[in-house]
Amino acid sequence: MIPPICFITDADAPRPIVEQAIAAARGGVGLIQLRHKTLPDAEFAEIARRLMAVLPEHGAMLAINDRIEVAQAVAAPALHIGQGDGDPARIRKRIGPDVLLGLSVEDAGQLAAVPKGVDYLGVGPVRATASKPDHAPPIGLDGLARIVGQSKLPCIAIGRLVQGDIPDLKALGAAGIAVVSAISRAEDMEAAARGLVQAWGRA
Repeated sequence: MIPPICFITDADAPRPIVEQAIAAARGGVGLIQLRHKTLPDAEFAEIARRLMAVLPEHGAMLAINDRIEVAQAVAAPALHIGQGDGDPARIRKRIGPDVLLGLSVEDAGQLAAVPKGVDYLGVGPVRATASKPDHAPPIGLDGLARIVGQSKLPCIAIGRLVQGDIPDLKALGAAGIAVVSAISRAEDMEAAARGLVQAWGRA
């Protein structure tokens, strides 16, 4: 089962990535995606290993963003890839059957090319977001609803979403919500994470 709350680390936030990830895990977030677009692989892998050592004790799973070799090197339990990261079917063969594999989908037209072996979709951005300046055009809640309605896979909504969006996301059939700044820029990151988890449970 895909955890309903996903936190994606924020390389530009005031506090370090490891601190962000641990706070999110302590708040009950089940999937922590390690994303840093410019850090060299060796340093990225070192952070991944540190998180692999501490996240499970909080019940959280580490997902590696994009870097397949790092995911394999640290034996990460999850990998999230984008549309430009290669053939998901080939990537599935490389990582084996036991690693959770997520794929970003930016519009309904991309659904037809999603192969077997992908476990969930990251759908968006729902809204324009500063945390990923090169993102695709926002799809809005209507676009999210179209993709959720056509997909057989669980859909995790992403794109400047906040706790108050959770009832609408659940009503549309989303399996979860992925956030960056809603946790990384919060004064109390652990409390912000806990608030998201509780809100999802209430909705």
